[in-house]
Amino acid sequence: MPIAFSYLRFSSEKQSKGDSLRRQRDLALRYIEQNPDLELELDTTLNLTDAGLSAYKGVAQKKGALGVFMRLVEDGEIPAGSYLLCESLDRLSRETPRKAMEQLGSLVDENIIVVTLNDGKTYTKEVLDEDPTALLISILLMSRAHEESKTKSLRISAAWNNKFNKIKDGVQLTARVPFWIQKTDKSKTIEDKAAIVKEVFRLSASGLGAMKIAQELNDKKFPTPTGKTKVWALSSVKKILASEAVLGTLVTADGQRHEKYYPAIINSKLWLKTRYIGQSSAGARGTLEAHPLSGLMFCKHCGATAQRSGKSGRVRQDGTKNNWKTLVCAKSLSNPKDEHGNAKSKKNCEYRSISYDRILNSVKSALVQMDDYTPTDDIGKQLKEKRHRAEQIQDLIDMVMSPIDGKYTKETPTSKANLAKMFMELDGIKKEMVELEQVRRPTSQRLFEGARKAILGGEVSNALMRQTIKKCDIDFKRGQLDVYGHDGHSILGVVLKDAEELKKDAKKRLFIAGSRG
Repeated sequence: MPIAFSYLRFSSEKQSKGDSLRRQRDLALRYIEQNPDLELELDTTLNLTDAGLSAYKGVAQKKGALGVFMRLVEDGEIPAGSYLLCESLDRLSRETPRKAMEQLGSLVDENIIVVTLNDGKTYTKEVLDEDPTALLISILLMSRAHEESKTKSLRISAAWNNKFNKIKDGVQLTARVPFWIQKTDKSKTIEDKAAIVKEVFRLSASGLGAMKIAQELNDKKFPTPTGKTKVWALSSVKKILASEAVLGTLVTADGQRHEKYYPAIINSKLWLKTRYIGQSSAGARGTLEAHPLSGLMFCKHCGATAQRSGKSGRVRQDGTKNNWKTLVCAKSLSNPKDEHGNAKSKKNCEYRSISYDRILNSVKSALVQMDDYTPTDDIGKQLKEKRHRAEQIQDLIDMVMSPIDGKYTKETPTSKANLAKMFMELDGIKKEMVELEQVRRPTSQRLFEGARKAILGGEVSNALMRQTIKKCDIDFKRGQLDVYGHDGHSILGVVLKDAEELKKDAKKRLFIAGSRG
């Protein structure tokens, strides 16, 4: 029975609030109902939805669910003869006709049947090779889709340029403003929030790093910028310190700086004093991008997010410096310390850090060892039981057929009959296992394997990590890491720090606490 994969995509937030996804889903279900002779079964395990990803610049194909599907097809994890259902060809790609045709061609070459639901057309190797009209229509459709996106892109660019030109006349660009500025009037600040920004710069000027500033803000219970979280993150502090908006300057997407756009709340002398050495606006933006393990690391003790932090060594004479990235329990940042450096509250964790690179490398090493990992769904359990029974029967067969003292036991009609029964049972179990593998269609396993191969091949990203693991629990006190699969079961336990390293950490904390006292 062929599998049908329904691919859904929309490129804007406006479309997500509308009817786009429902319409695309209904089209796929209707196609299956109206073509019972195909005996299609809709796959529900692989999430083939690209929300807010554009097909014009190939983002969906490179970073989205469509890209994952294509990798699985190339690796042979999606069965030949499967159907890919999409609303229209422009859902798959809006790149140039040449690139869009290459993508469609690569799918049909792997015997994937592509169906466009808006016009009911089916694309296969045979159709594109033997029907010039179908080939020409597909190219024309792709060309039209690309031109539409290109025209739209130019219009949007022109509209934004027009907005940028009006900035000098005092026109407010958008309602999206820094959290200390009033949304309806960019010339006015929100005093209590502006006071928080001033406090961040004051603490920075006094010599505190971003991590210590975040701790200070949490200890004093300052509200966070959005109010959605109770804990100040390191990235929020860094973003404030790197922002030119505190000087009243707006930097637009075209790279232009518009001074006196906002009211200045920090003078330029203080702003320059608190800048990070070698940090640029682009560098500041880079720190905000989702790192490979973002949203996957948690403290085993309290369940809080394991937050990434960083620190730098002193600048050497040659201008270089050491940089360290670590993970810490987010709750430990807001936990006051006693004179010995221990946490006062037992509810929150003590501040302990573990090298980020060590954790990332441990997770990658775990992926190397996960060849036999199988999600524990119902069919997976049946397969496990049947493999176990097959091994038992094979052991019995080997026992009967193995020589004793170099001589084979004399065969009797009874032993021959028993041996024949065992062979028949073993053959039957093997056939059942093959059938279960075909019925099971472990798309979750294929998704896992596709992402795992990409990571081990050097393509490490947060999206790929999320496809391979569900989460990781870090025991900061014991220096241990537990990796969990998407079925909720622990896949691997790793020791990150041995006893000697933990002792050194404890001595270091005592030394720091003593020097503070």
